Amino acid sequence: MHIRNQKGFTLLEIIVVLIILGILLAIAIPKLFNVPQDASETALKVAVVELNARENLAWGKWKADRVEYTINDIKSDLMRFTVNDDNTLISSDNYERQAVVSRTPPSDDSPGRWKIEKFIN
Repeated sequence: MHIRNQKGFTLLEIIVVLIILGILLAIAIPKLFNVPQDASETALKVAVVELNARENLAWGKWKADRVEYTINDIKSDLMRFTVNDDNTLISSDNYERQAVVSRTPPSDDSPGRWKIEKFIN
């Protein structure tokens, strides 16, 4: 029997190419779908939800027991997030992205509401 000189790829070569393509896709897909930006925006949204929850609790104490509160009580010790002094910008210690926020003042009928106006950076 004569051994023919066969041309083509071996199974090992095909597997190596598939592994390399898999690694490239694993790197490219998150960048393609903007996962880091989405994560930072979600983190800022969660921080605003926490601000609203704190506002609701403080307002409830004010309504029930007339315990006075200030905006600094609401935003103090907000872990890993910072609201600037004029309460218009929230930033994260873990991400570079920031958000412009607004707050409606509390009234006799409802607590103040924090809202993200837009994301920046």
